[in-house]
Amino acid sequence: MRLSSPFVLAFAALAASCAAAPTGPTGASASDPPEEPPAPVVPREVSLEPPRGALGTAAPVEARDKVPLKGLRVDARPGDFVLSHAGRVAVVSAKGHLVDYGLEGGADGMVSLQSVLQIGLGVAASDVVRVDLVGEKKNVVRVDRAVRGQPLSHVSFYHFGTGDALWIESAAVAAPEIEPVDPGPLGAAKRLPALAVTLGENIHWGNVPTWVEGAGAVTRALHFRAEFVARDSLGTAYALCSEEGPLFARFGSPEYGFFEAALTGERVVPVVHAGFSERRRVAVTLSDRSAGDAALALPCRAPAARRRVALPTVAARGGRVELARCDGAGRRRVYAELAADPRVVGKTDRTIELPEGCFDARLVAPGHAPGPWFRVESLAAEAARAQPIAGRLRVSVTEAGNPIPARLLVRGKDGTPDPDWGDEPVSGASLNVAYLDRGERELFVPPGKYHVALTRGFAYSAHEEDVEITAGRDVVVRAKLERVVDTKGFVSADLHLHAEPSPDAPAPLAERVRSLVSVGVDVAVATDHNAVTDYGPTIREMGLGADLVSIVGDEVTSPAWGHFNVFPMLPAAPALPWIGVLPAEIFAAARAQKPYGTSTILQVNHPRWGGIGYFELLRFDPDDVKGWLDRSPLADLGFDLLEVYNGDHSRYIAGVEPVMRDWYALLDAGFRVVGTGNSDSHKLAYHEAGLPRNLVFVGSDAKGAFSEAAFVDALRKGNVSVSGGPFVRIEVAGAGMGETIPPGEAEVTVRVDAPPWIDVDRIELVKRGKTLRTFPITGRKGPVEQRFRETFEKGDWILAIARGTRTMDAYVPGVPPLSFTNPVFVR
Repeated sequence: MRLSSPFVLAFAALAASCAAAPTGPTGASASDPPEEPPAPVVPREVSLEPPRGALGTAAPVEARDKVPLKGLRVDARPGDFVLSHAGRVAVVSAKGHLVDYGLEGGADGMVSLQSVLQIGLGVAASDVVRVDLVGEKKNVVRVDRAVRGQPLSHVSFYHFGTGDALWIESAAVAAPEIEPVDPGPLGAAKRLPALAVTLGENIHWGNVPTWVEGAGAVTRALHFRAEFVARDSLGTAYALCSEEGPLFARFGSPEYGFFEAALTGERVVPVVHAGFSERRRVAVTLSDRSAGDAALALPCRAPAARRRVALPTVAARGGRVELARCDGAGRRRVYAELAADPRVVGKTDRTIELPEGCFDARLVAPGHAPGPWFRVESLAAEAARAQPIAGRLRVSVTEAGNPIPARLLVRGKDGTPDPDWGDEPVSGASLNVAYLDRGERELFVPPGKYHVALTRGFAYSAHEEDVEITAGRDVVVRAKLERVVDTKGFVSADLHLHAEPSPDAPAPLAERVRSLVSVGVDVAVATDHNAVTDYGPTIREMGLGADLVSIVGDEVTSPAWGHFNVFPMLPAAPALPWIGVLPAEIFAAARAQKPYGTSTILQVNHPRWGGIGYFELLRFDPDDVKGWLDRSPLADLGFDLLEVYNGDHSRYIAGVEPVMRDWYALLDAGFRVVGTGNSDSHKLAYHEAGLPRNLVFVGSDAKGAFSEAAFVDALRKGNVSVSGGPFVRIEVAGAGMGETIPPGEAEVTVRVDAPPWIDVDRIELVKRGKTLRTFPITGRKGPVEQRFRETFEKGDWILAIARGTRTMDAYVPGVPPLSFTNPVFVR
């Protein structure tokens, strides 16, 4: 605590004046009735002046296309405010958040940056009561929020200022009237409450790693003290600093494949009754080069504490200069990474300004081993020796002599780490995976020993071999894949996919299309969060129309009820309502969509996934479905599909089992809900498109013969087998999945097939939710068929499950095979 702070002194004085008078030997005892509480204090109206010296202009947003920013992340809409200055554009939403920020005419990569007020360790819930333009030139956006349950308001100002940065100033303001509170001890007189808060920011970069000065890219739950935080993705980089000094940033525990938002806030500050807290001032800068470039433009440091140094370029695409503070004893504290690719910064060395002090630097690039460290002052002179090193992996994939798309996985062996082509995909390469939509690719790889695996979904053979990469040399891998699983009449479909229009999916549309084609998905349903997306134009631009069909959809993402996919839709359709609506209203809106109306597909996604799962939120009871419906007036089971297997459970297959039991309970209760499996892929790596997928029987899988109407009809009927590796089918008395037979004895036929690299060691038959039979499988070579006779009664249903124990390491390491059919029903 800084005792010299006038706010602390005022707070202490006010708290003392409000305390009960001390008691002693002659004072009243604690058992005496308390005195009458003092009358409520009615302080004067508090006036909080806007910042002075704001730069640029501000105006209400008239329309999305009037905001000079590009990209699918632009969220501006009427009712928001746009700030402009020095070629920079920012949009503050009607909810009081920074939602867009970019160079004029350039890309917007911002998701949401929120000024927040914290009480204890939690962000206080608040409601916007005012958003308007203030200041002498009306170029400052003021946002007032009423804090729920507290006599406080949270006021934020957004404006351009020093350093051409966007500044966010915030303060907590005490309400004009504050009621005394009971401090707790029996008999104590009421007093005005002590008010203290932490001001900070909730920084949602968009599911990309946050770079923290001193720590680098954050991938786990940690707390950091840092000079700045930054982010780099989708062509626009941002950095944030506090004028007061180092930031304190907290990160929660991320789900696999997701990166947590940063929550900042360094000090607990008092709020004076009839007054306000100290102001917090943070600056946000941007760059179209790198997060390090954005960080160096931050104006929080004193300008005099800088020096100029020259940096060389890196010949490799995506090359950067990594900077680290040094202490002379060989210890380094990572600082920033700056763009050094001549395609980005120009062909000649450039000069930057650095803070005073010791800095080391080295050159790095995706797919390369980093160069050696040098003092930053010497780096330009040592550019030749400092370059990162790599060999080149040249890959081609063919089927019957013709190039085919494929997925490449490269894993280090014998102590060599996996290669890293970067979290952000570039031409299909991300982390240690590359998607070859044309069947060939050249990739730089650091020297070392690797295991290479090439696959094309679950119907093809795999090619695996070990290679050793030497710096400056080429290694050629020629893979010949063949289709070994007959899926005639079926199309492979992923019904739950995300790309750049989703705020948590930093995958450009072209990269999403490339990933789908390379793993053998035939039909892709675009389901971005509260956004209607069409992959069709991108597929046509890439010339991949013969390999992939797009269906337009929307994932209705309701904070109250969970997530629901709606498709097919028209490309120009607006997103469905998702705020303040009931499940029945969401379902009715889905059934009103064109072109299929009441036949529009409605799928419940990840129903058991905590706060975003429909069944969790409605407290679904699989042991008493009818009773649950009777006591759940808001429950609606009028959906078509249930996402039984979500790709996020692929590495934890046990997570699928509770949803399987829910599905069985619905089937037993007479609800003919179709079970599906979808990737829910948000990124190219981590979440693999097509894992799992649906094999939908449409009668013809010939190229160019796809009928969307027939596909929709087949889905609604349940002519679907879910594949997380094997391809499993069931027939009863000649009737297939989703079809109905009469009661009586009938022959059951189960067929399972998979390429040799996918393990299948057992088949399970489930009848009315109970395991009927299990068939072990050993020494499998090609398809497996099991037949038996079974007696069925009215209302029965039966389905098949294929499982394997050995994980599919040629495709996604650590994932065991799991597939299942939809049921055959008994009238």
